[in-house]
Amino acid sequence: MKSMKFSVIFLLLAFFMQAQAQTSKPLFTVGNESIGADEFLNVYKKNNMGKEIDYSEGAVRDYLNLYINFRLKVKEAREMKMDTATSVNTELSTYRSTLAKSYLIDKEVTDLLINEAYTRLQKEIHVSHILIKCDQNASPADTLKAFLKSTTIYNMLVKGKDFNKMAKDSSGDPSAKDNGGDLGYITALQVVYPFENAAYNIPVGKMSKPFRTRFGYHIIKVMDVRTSRGTIQVEHIFVKLSKSSTHDDSLKAKAKIDQAYQQLTEGGNFEELAKTESEDKTSAGEGGKLPAFGTGKMVPDFENAAFALKNIGDYSKPILSKYGWHIIKLIEKTPLPSLDAYRETLRKQIEKDSRAEVAKTSYINKAKSKFNFTENKAAKTELFSKMDSSLMKGLWKTDLAAGLNKVLFTLTDKTLRPEIKNYSQSDLADFIDKNQRKYMQPNDREIMFGKMYNSFVESSLISFQEQRLDKEYPAFADLMKEYMDGILLFELTDQKVWSKAVKDTTGLRDFYSLSKDKYPDEEKITIKTCILKDANSIVAYNKLAAKGLDDNSIKIKLNKKDSTVFRVETNTFKRSQFDTENSGLEWKTGSTKTNNGDNGSFELLKVVSITPIMPKPLEEARGYVVADFQESLERNWIQSLREKYPIHINEEMLGYIIKK
Repeated sequence: MKSMKFSVIFLLLAFFMQAQAQTSKPLFTVGNESIGADEFLNVYKKNNMGKEIDYSEGAVRDYLNLYINFRLKVKEAREMKMDTATSVNTELSTYRSTLAKSYLIDKEVTDLLINEAYTRLQKEIHVSHILIKCDQNASPADTLKAFLKSTTIYNMLVKGKDFNKMAKDSSGDPSAKDNGGDLGYITALQVVYPFENAAYNIPVGKMSKPFRTRFGYHIIKVMDVRTSRGTIQVEHIFVKLSKSSTHDDSLKAKAKIDQAYQQLTEGGNFEELAKTESEDKTSAGEGGKLPAFGTGKMVPDFENAAFALKNIGDYSKPILSKYGWHIIKLIEKTPLPSLDAYRETLRKQIEKDSRAEVAKTSYINKAKSKFNFTENKAAKTELFSKMDSSLMKGLWKTDLAAGLNKVLFTLTDKTLRPEIKNYSQSDLADFIDKNQRKYMQPNDREIMFGKMYNSFVESSLISFQEQRLDKEYPAFADLMKEYMDGILLFELTDQKVWSKAVKDTTGLRDFYSLSKDKYPDEEKITIKTCILKDANSIVAYNKLAAKGLDDNSIKIKLNKKDSTVFRVETNTFKRSQFDTENSGLEWKTGSTKTNNGDNGSFELLKVVSITPIMPKPLEEARGYVVADFQESLERNWIQSLREKYPIHINEEMLGYIIKK
């Protein structure tokens, strides 16, 4: 219900978007409220976005009437104080939080990251790496140990040690034992940002010095650079092989894939063979179809064979990967989209990527400068002195900082919404008490405290800025007004029209009684069908019927020894059904027909009655009746609102809008 409500609100808002400015000359008034011509024009233009705007008198007046109705409803909701209701403001707060996210970022840095990612996506880098593991929350001693080990390995490589052999012997990446540290080709947004940065900034044949990511210290070597191959979609026929497969298993798998390939070369249908022969149960039902993929998403043997296919419909010879045998068919190749077409997708990917921290850090630094962030380092040190070993267990309590209430830092706004706001030691203590388990650092309370302090500063800055978005960004203020109007419109319309039409059963029945002729049913025919076992049964039936016995009495006599001799059915059909299913009978009472049934039986059909066109019962016509009842309720409601809040249209201003 809630998602439907959100959808309705957004549709209403799309239809009635508000403008940013209001002319001093009103176009119309609703009671004591004036709505400017500029506001209406902006609404009208947005409603016609993407098509030529029709300024004819008919089109403009029709839309003006709709917009006036909208303004009437919103005014009524505000007069009823619905905008002060807790439920309404809770919803508005949810909208505000969602909308604010797009303003609480460094858009310039984000755009730079988008452009950088797109540029990098045009290249694919073949890299090998050596990893010295080090937890991102490791103690300084453990961090130093990992760094020194990575430095030692780097110096050995510089002196000529083989990179792949060093990776097999020393890398903390388990796959290095098999691949010698060779990761194959990667592209942007596939690895953590520091790793990507290193890969894209090292010349072919060169290696990096040790650098840190959240996994530890890396040394990488760039083997090759190639142009992006885009994405590809394929189908495959798969025969499984595992590390535990025996020699006989391997022979059987090879024979099976060869047989499938032979059938293809003889004209067999790839999709049908995939359905019957492929051992990839996930894709077999879809004719072997796999989701589209790009570089680095599949094992190299499979990926290279797939991208080697040139033409749509081409298929490979059987190829072996570490999972088994494949025959691959090309369905589609898609090059990298243009930046404009890909921009929003990249934006969403970057928001989830580790590089998002770059934009966040930039935003926080700018906010600190804008709001004159002033820190009391002595107060911070004093509070830290109250952090004992319980902090590293997530058990620290604010009691240990009782009495500490000095100012930690201050934010100052002199222009948007003038305020000097102090954040105290007790504020941070409360934050730590509630959030410490998210920042667990078993080995170092100073690092743990520092992370929580920084997080508290960031959340405080964002909250301080969020409270000022209305003042700083007029578009944000307009959208918030639109959201509020949309919520009010939904709530009041639901109360007065939508839910009322469903819940007011008495009103619905009264409406139906007055308008039921609008919901005519078809003519109906009622047919009695007598099913008799054989020809002798027909003779017996006719004799008994001639004596005036009814069907029930006849059934008792005929079925005395055999219950299958006679049975009777009565069915009613609409005119449209009768025309197609019962042709042969005339559309009149008394019309009869005899049909041959199954196993030598006979059917005697007779038209019992004809029902003329009548209104559908309410339950059968309910959907139509409810819709019409809602329309009636809305029409009457609008009329009452127009009487309550008189409308005056400035015809002179309207004349300037209308283009004849």
